[in-house]
Amino acid sequence: MARKTQKTNAELNSTSADAEPGRDTAGAAAWPDVDLGFMEKAIPTSPSFPVSTLPPAIEPLVSGLAAAKCITPAYVAPAVLGVFSGAIGNRWRIAVTPDEAEPLALFILNIGEPGSNRSSAIRVAPRALREAEAAIIADLAKAGPTASAEVSKARHQDSVRAIRQIVRERGMPFDIDDEEPPPPPLIVSDASGAGFIDEMQHDARGRVLVTDEFGSGSLAGPAESARTVLLKAFDGDRFDQRLKSSGHVSVPALLLTIIAATHPDRIQQIVGHIRNGACARFLWTYPAFELVHELPKESGPVNEFGKLAVELARSGGSNRSDRFFDTIELPADAHAKLTAASKAFTTGLDDLSGPLRDVHVRARQHALRLAGLFAVVEATASGKRPDAVTGEHVERAIALMGDFFLPMAARALSTTAYKPESPALQLARHLRRLGKATVNARDDIQRGTGSPLRELAAIGDALRELQLRGLIRPVERLRVGAGRPARDWMIHPALLDESNN
Repeated sequence: MARKTQKTNAELNSTSADAEPGRDTAGAAAWPDVDLGFMEKAIPTSPSFPVSTLPPAIEPLVSGLAAAKCITPAYVAPAVLGVFSGAIGNRWRIAVTPDEAEPLALFILNIGEPGSNRSSAIRVAPRALREAEAAIIADLAKAGPTASAEVSKARHQDSVRAIRQIVRERGMPFDIDDEEPPPPPLIVSDASGAGFIDEMQHDARGRVLVTDEFGSGSLAGPAESARTVLLKAFDGDRFDQRLKSSGHVSVPALLLTIIAATHPDRIQQIVGHIRNGACARFLWTYPAFELVHELPKESGPVNEFGKLAVELARSGGSNRSDRFFDTIELPADAHAKLTAASKAFTTGLDDLSGPLRDVHVRARQHALRLAGLFAVVEATASGKRPDAVTGEHVERAIALMGDFFLPMAARALSTTAYKPESPALQLARHLRRLGKATVNARDDIQRGTGSPLRELAAIGDALRELQLRGLIRPVERLRVGAGRPARDWMIHPALLDESNN
């Protein structure tokens, strides 16, 4: 074992074949041109968010919030769209056919490394949603306890379950709490399967899940039941399930909007857990990392943002027992534009694989929902009642999908094919972080702080590869007295150039 280590140390000390013994080769020859392409992460480039594609009622809110919060519109815009989707909830749907209505729920997922402001962007959501929630609760209080048929039915079911529980535990009737149950919230506080469904029994207006740690549990968990809930919550249909805690429950319309953020390292986990159809239901956002040093100086149009969310929460909706939403029409020209877009979105489908293929197949549905959301927001902001999705709304939605959300999905989902970096690539990144023109193999690599390599064999292989790539050059200096030459390596200036980082 000692002999192997000694041999490897000798390899670390070796110089190139044409180096002269006893000569300092540090500046003997000019550096060759090198290709640093192998250090680039193999993911598609990040598209810029096309702010001008947004309708006039939404564009100034996104631009104003992004500028005020010092956050890229690529993060802010999806969060704003998610807030409007959640505020609308199940109040409006698109009448695709006389018997088929498409809800406007969106699943938004902002992805980014720490410092990217991925979480800061979705923090614009809670305030606006809380204002909408307060408006909903106030309206329910004014309307009285019998204003909604589904609420009355849910309260009756709660009473029946309470009585059955008392009978099983041999309690007394006065064990029942005669206080009015609290009004149903808009923001989901417990999205872990049963708790989420239990909340949704109380009405059919929809809910919003806001989280900056998506993928560490809740609906992104591995349980099959959680995956089923995620699929059902996107479609907004009736949902019946038997729970251990409360027996059979019936949700009039299970509808959920998600506004979430997560780290790139969790994408593989999320895709693995929700692969069966749910992955394609998300609008993925993964902009290029830009470290922002500037602090926000103002709030931006938060008041206008919250006011519009409140108006959306108060628009539409029906108290009919068989349907809880109003509808807007989808004219023939909008149908035709979406059909053409679907063909464009699925061109070359056979060349796509895995979840990205599913995303492209479902892109038309996303465009339809975005167009419907644009129509409702534009009409509500103008003080009008929404009536139809126009061709312009559809064109904006199609452009947003084709120019931004589909390229972003390709970028985000490409990380699922990530392979561990080679020792040479890890070492190259370490040398660039060090920023030193000359390094010592022992002090800066084997024992260096933050070095990714510790094993002598791996270090030797990495040094040889980087030497073959022309990125490092051995420096041989004879010591005065006994001992091996110092294991120094000179670093190519191109590797240390910040513009290549």
